[in-house]
Amino acid sequence: MFHKLIILLPFVFVFACGDKDEGTCEDAEKACDGDILQECVDGAWEETDCEAEGMICHDMGDDSHCLMDDDMGM
Repeated sequence: MFHKLIILLPFVFVFACGDKDEGTCEDAEKACDGDILQECVDGAWEETDCEAEGMICHDMGDDSHCLMDDDMGM
């Protein structure tokens, strides 16, 4: 019996541990995770690396977006 539990243990962790990327969301939701812009598209999270495009992620809830560093001083 014990050896069956040990075999199943890795599967428990795979399904029990998840993050925002794997969860469902409602369209138009947006958020920043560091310089990563997360946008909900068709019920799934998509990510854009703002830093890779020379920008930062400006966290404004559902209005979050990538922004040029110089634009922060508006």
